[in-house]
Amino acid sequence: MTGGVVRRALLATVLLITAGLVATPAAVAAPACPPVALFAVPGTGETSEAADPAASVGLLAGLTDPLARRWGDALVVRYVPYPATVDRPFYVTSEGRGAERLARDAGEVAARCADTTMMLIGYSQGGDVVSDVVHRAANGTIGLPAERIAGAIMLGSPRRDPQAPNLVDTPGHGILGPRPTRELEVYDGRVYEVCAPGDPICATENLDVRVFREGWASGVHRSYPDVRVGPADAPLFTVLERAVDTVVARATMSPALAAGG
Repeated sequence: MTGGVVRRALLATVLLITAGLVATPAAVAAPACPPVALFAVPGTGETSEAADPAASVGLLAGLTDPLARRWGDALVVRYVPYPATVDRPFYVTSEGRGAERLARDAGEVAARCADTTMMLIGYSQGGDVVSDVVHRAANGTIGLPAERIAGAIMLGSPRRDPQAPNLVDTPGHGILGPRPTRELEVYDGRVYEVCAPGDPICATENLDVRVFREGWASGVHRSYPDVRVGPADAPLFTVLERAVDTVVARATMSPALAAGG
């Protein structure tokens, strides 16, 4: 499956919100290299470096668990273990360890599995981790090539750039300041931010230490499953499920069907 087909499938599904669910293929033996690998990075306080990568945790579990049940071996979901802390270790160390782990794990799959479609999603501090990795990949400073990232979504990232592609029109920027949007141009519409209006972590005007320490637990910051997006004003997690459904369905088609789709 070509990168262009993956990009068109993901973009069309996210923006147009196609109706219905994609038919699930019959179960097959687990492949050494899955058709699709989805790396999920939990938010602050939701995981640790000792966590099991095969176990879903935190807010993103509400998205990945239904997908894993529906697609079985066609979709491998891996959660990234990292400190996910603000203190002990300090945030910058925690986020850096998360980025190194994501780059290593995803880079290993990319190097070993040439035909596997790679997707990344991160929430909260995990959104910062994904942002860090897609920027490093764009700069060619990690082992995960930018062209292998078929899609990436950052939810509630403290490094959100308001000029970056965003599924929700929200003023303000990440509380830690934005990373430069121009580095995302290489992805040609495959990388998106989502920032809920009023989220103190991604929709702020100034750095506030108290908000930085307390905003991770706010109700708005935890509202992402139900944030309304797209022309149909649908819940975000419904839209993202359908987007992943489309990508997995195309990745599991026969070459002849994929070429004609």
